[in-house]
Amino acid sequence: MEKHRGAFWKDIGIFNLIKPSKQGPRYQKHMLSASLPFWNSSTNSLHMKCGILTPTLLDVAAFTGVKPTGESFDQNTHESSVTFVFDIATCSHYITDPHKPNDTEVSDTEHITFLTYWLAMYVFCTRSKQVAKGYKVLAHLLHKGKQVCLNKFLLGSLYECLNDGVGYM
Repeated sequence: MEKHRGAFWKDIGIFNLIKPSKQGPRYQKHMLSASLPFWNSSTNSLHMKCGILTPTLLDVAAFTGVKPTGESFDQNTHESSVTFVFDIATCSHYITDPHKPNDTEVSDTEHITFLTYWLAMYVFCTRSKQVAKGYKVLAHLLHKGKQVCLNKFLLGSLYECLNDGVGYM
């Protein structure tokens, strides 16, 4: 996929976010677990002895390489004409089903399918064993080259994950 769409991903500013997903997420479980007692869900901030700390859009930009600018996205104002048909809706079938082995080019449907999978599994880290098709509209906009501000989604996803983590403690 990178061979065919890498230059396009660089143009729309998501290449640096896609590259690390090839290796999977790298994080320190113990450091995350140690920080959860300091997380305050009502203010989305860490309450430390030195004061209150919170991740910002600029922090997300520094860690991910994704610009903190771009169009705001509202799923209700956009739609995608691409439909996905799967025999089994698991992650592995999500990538292999739309792919035609004899094709050397990546079709639009394959690219949107890949972006939907990538958004669900690596950007928003859904816990489901199935890919959330709700990301299809955002994937379609990225496929069309729209400069969508992903930082807001990444920061919101981080807050949600930390809030969930505190709820499990």
